[in-house]
Amino acid sequence: MTSNVDPPRQRWWLVALTLFTFLFLLGGRSLNEPDEGRYAEIAREMIELGDWTVPHFWYVPHLDKPPLTYCAVAVSMSVFGQNEWAVRLPLALAGISGVWASYLFGCALGGPRVGLRSALILQSSLLYFVMARMLTTDIILTQFIAWAVYFFWRSWRSLEDTEAKQKFFYAWQLAGWTAVALGFLTKGPIALVIPLVCLATLSVYHWRDVRQRKAMFGGAIAGLALFVVLVVPWFRAVFHRVPRAFDFMVYGQAVGHALGTTIRNRRGPLVYYFAILGVGFLPWTFLLGWLWRRAHWRSLVGLQKDAWIMLSAVSAITFCLLSLLRAKLPAYILPMFPALSVMVALRFFGGGPGPNEPPTWTWRVCMLSPLVLMVVVPVLVPPLFGVVAPAGLKFQMAFGAAALGLLAWRGRRFSQDQCVLGAVVIALLNLQFIAANMPSLETSFKSNQTLKPLAAALRANYRSGDTLVCWGRLPQGLPFYAHPIISATRRPYLGGMALDQVPFEFPGNRERFGDLVLPDELALVELLSGNQRVLVVGFSGTFYHFQNAVTDQTLHLLARVGQWELFSTR
Repeated sequence: MTSNVDPPRQRWWLVALTLFTFLFLLGGRSLNEPDEGRYAEIAREMIELGDWTVPHFWYVPHLDKPPLTYCAVAVSMSVFGQNEWAVRLPLALAGISGVWASYLFGCALGGPRVGLRSALILQSSLLYFVMARMLTTDIILTQFIAWAVYFFWRSWRSLEDTEAKQKFFYAWQLAGWTAVALGFLTKGPIALVIPLVCLATLSVYHWRDVRQRKAMFGGAIAGLALFVVLVVPWFRAVFHRVPRAFDFMVYGQAVGHALGTTIRNRRGPLVYYFAILGVGFLPWTFLLGWLWRRAHWRSLVGLQKDAWIMLSAVSAITFCLLSLLRAKLPAYILPMFPALSVMVALRFFGGGPGPNEPPTWTWRVCMLSPLVLMVVVPVLVPPLFGVVAPAGLKFQMAFGAAALGLLAWRGRRFSQDQCVLGAVVIALLNLQFIAANMPSLETSFKSNQTLKPLAAALRANYRSGDTLVCWGRLPQGLPFYAHPIISATRRPYLGGMALDQVPFEFPGNRERFGDLVLPDELALVELLSGNQRVLVVGFSGTFYHFQNAVTDQTLHLLARVGQWELFSTR
C-alpha cells in the first residue's frame, strides 16, 4: 500500500515550483494581436479616462465582455507600470489560484499526496500553462469556477459533519456564489451554468435525502440573492449610461454566440474539442482512458463519490455544451482542467494499486510525450509561419531528441512516481523553452504578431502636428505601445476597415468616431496629397497601393514589421 502522506518539505517545493511555473519569463514576450493588444489597451484606457465602469477601446465603448479582467489588469498596471509583466500578472495569479483550489480539493478528497499531484498535474498541462500567459478572460474564469465547485462541495460536506460544522453550510454556499458572481463579471453566463449543473447533478443523485435537498434549496436561494447583489449593479450602471448596451450584450453577445449568428472565424466541427483536449491536457491525456471505471467508482467512499459526481459534471457539461455551441476557440474548455486534474490525482494516487489500473507503459508515455512536443514544435514552426527556425528552437529540438532517446531506453526501469516526476519536470522545461523562444518569432505570427516594434517606429518618426491614419485593418494594441501619440485628445483617422467589426460593431460607435472615419480611398488620397505631413499605419500592401494612387507626392516607407507598414508623405 502506497503511503498517502507527503513530507511538509514537499509542499514548500510545490510553492517554489508553482511560482516558477507562472512567473518565470512572464513579461519576456510582447503583447500579441488581437486579443492581448485589445485587452491591454482597454485596461490602459480605464486608467487614462478614469472610467472603471464602462470599458472603452480606442476611446469608444467596448462591451463584448464584463469588466473584471480589464479592471484586474488596470490595477496591476497602476501598481507596477505599463509593461508586459504587469499586464500578465493577473493571469499568472489566476493560474496560481486555480492550482491552489485543486490542491485543497485534492487534499480534502485523498490527503496531501492527492493534493500535491492535483496541483502538479494542472500546472504542467499544456493548455493551462499557455493560457496563464495569454491575456484573455479564460484563465480568470477558470479559477472562479474551480473555487465555486470546491466551495459548493465543502458546503455539501458540512451537512454530513457534526452539528457544529453544519453551521458553516451557508458560509460555504455564499463563498461559492461569490465565486460564481466574480466569474459572471469575467465572462458572463458560462460562469453560472457550469456550477449550477454541478449542484443540480448532485441534488438529483441525493434526491431521496429530503434534509439535504431542502438545505441545498435554501442555500441556492440565499446564494442567488447574493449573486444579484454583486452582479446587477454593474449591468444596471452600463445599461443606464450606454444606449443600446442591453440589446448588444444580451442578444448580440450571449444569444448571438450561442446561436452562431455573431461568429467570426470561430467555427469548428462537433469533434473540435476532442483534439483540443487531447493536446491541451498533455502530458496526462493518456490517463483519461482509465479515469471513469465502474470498479473505481465502487472503491470510492461517501463524500468522495459526491465530489466525483460534481467533478465529472464540470467536465461533461463544459465539454458537451461548448462542443454543441457554434463558436469555438481552444481556451473555451479550460474550466474542465482543474476538475480533470483532481480526478486524475484521486484516481491514480489516492491509495495503493486499484482495479483497472493503466498498463505500465502508459506512465512512460506520459513522461515521454513532452519530449515529443519538444522535437515536433521546432519542426512545425518554420512551415506554419514561413520563418527560419531560430537557434533556440534548434537547440530545443536537439535537446529533446537526445533526451527522448535516453529516456525511452532508461525509462523502462522507472517506477510510477518516477515517471510522474519526470513528466512534470520535462513538461515544464519544454513549456519554458517555448516561452523563451517566442520573442524571436513574435513578429512572424501573421495576424497574431506583436505591434510593439511598429509602435517604436511610429514614436521615432512622429513629429508634432503630423496627421496619423490607420488603414486596412485596425492595429488593436497600437495605442498601448504608442501612447501618447495616440490618446483621447489625439485620435487617428481610420479607413479601409469593415464597419461591422471592432471597434465599430457596438451600436453608435461609428457615429462616435465622426469625421475620423475616412469614407473611401479618395479621402486618404486627398490627405496624402495635401501640404500637411501624413503618417500612415497600413496593413500589408497599403504602401505600394497608395504610392501608385498618389501622383503629386513621394511616399516614404519608414518601417515594415511583419504584415504592417509605416509610411509618410515626407
